[in-house]
Amino acid sequence: MTHEAVQANVLRALIEMEPAALCSLSFSILEIGAAPLEGAIEPFYQLTDIFPESRIVSLEVDESLCIDLNRKAKDGHQFYPAALGRTEETRQFFQTTDPICSSLYRPNEELLARYYNMESVVLERVTSIDTVSLDHFVAKKMIDDVDFIKIDIQGAELEVFQGGMSTLRSVPVIVSEVEFVPQYINQPLFGDVCSFLMAQGFMFHKFLGMAGRALRPVLMHNDRNSASQHIWTDAMFIKDILRLSELPVEKLLKMGILSYLYNSPDVAYSCFHAADEKGQTDIGLKFLQTGRNIGAKKPARRRWLPRFRH
Repeated sequence: MTHEAVQANVLRALIEMEPAALCSLSFSILEIGAAPLEGAIEPFYQLTDIFPESRIVSLEVDESLCIDLNRKAKDGHQFYPAALGRTEETRQFFQTTDPICSSLYRPNEELLARYYNMESVVLERVTSIDTVSLDHFVAKKMIDDVDFIKIDIQGAELEVFQGGMSTLRSVPVIVSEVEFVPQYINQPLFGDVCSFLMAQGFMFHKFLGMAGRALRPVLMHNDRNSASQHIWTDAMFIKDILRLSELPVEKLLKMGILSYLYNSPDVAYSCFHAADEKGQTDIGLKFLQTGRNIGAKKPARRRWLPRFRH
C-alpha cells in the first residue's frame, strides 16, 4: 500500500468514526502557478476524492494551457487564466526558455550562468501582462473562504500575499516556493516571505525537500542537478500553534487534515485535540488509533518532492 493510500484510508476511517464533525467538510483550495510537471505529486489533490464537495481553483497565465487542463480536469478542479500580483496593473513579464520559469521579475542571468543546468531560466523576450491582486480575484470568483494556498510563481509569491491580506485571514496552511539566492533580480527571498507571513499570524513549519545546483566547472556526483548550493524549495507555513484556540473548529479540522497530508501528524493531532476541546469530540485520540491500525504495515517510504520548476 502506498503512502498516499494509507493517508486516504486513515482519513476515510476517521470520517466514518466522526461523521457529524467530518463528513460535511469541504475544502476551498487555491493553486497559484499550476502548470503540471511530470512526476509532480500534490498531496492536496487527494482532497476532492476524500471530501467530494471540495473545490480546487488553479491559476496559470497561459490561457490555452488552462483550456486544455480544464478538458482533462476532475470534478471540483477548475483552471483559470490569470496572473496574480500585488494589485491591478500592467507589468513587464519576462518569458524564459522554459515557460514555467517565466516571471514578473527579470532572471538574474549573471548569477545563474555560474551554475549547472539553469538554462531553463534564460530570458527569451520581455512582454507585458495584466495582473490582479489575490483579494480581487477571490472576490470576482466569489470564493468566500480559502482553506489552503499552494503557490509557485517564480519569485513573485510575496507580492501575491501582499495583495491578499483579506484572503489570508481564513487560510490555516500555505505551501509556497521560496528562494535563498536571487534567481530573479530584486526578488524577495525566503526571509522576506517568512517575515511577512509571520506578521499575518503564520509560523514557518518546514521545508519540503531542497533544491539547488553546483558551481561550474565542478560536476558533483556526475550529475548536473546535484547541488552544493541550496537555491530554492517549497516552504510550509501554518497558523501559529500558540493561537490554535482562536481558530474555529472547522478550520482546526482542516488544518489538521492538511498537515497530515503533508506528513506532519504531530501538527494534525494538535489541531484535532484543539477542535475536541471546543466541540466535545474525540477526533484526536481516534486519529492516533486509526493511524496505528492502518499504518501497522508501513509502506515503503516515499520521499515527497516539491514541484520544482527548473
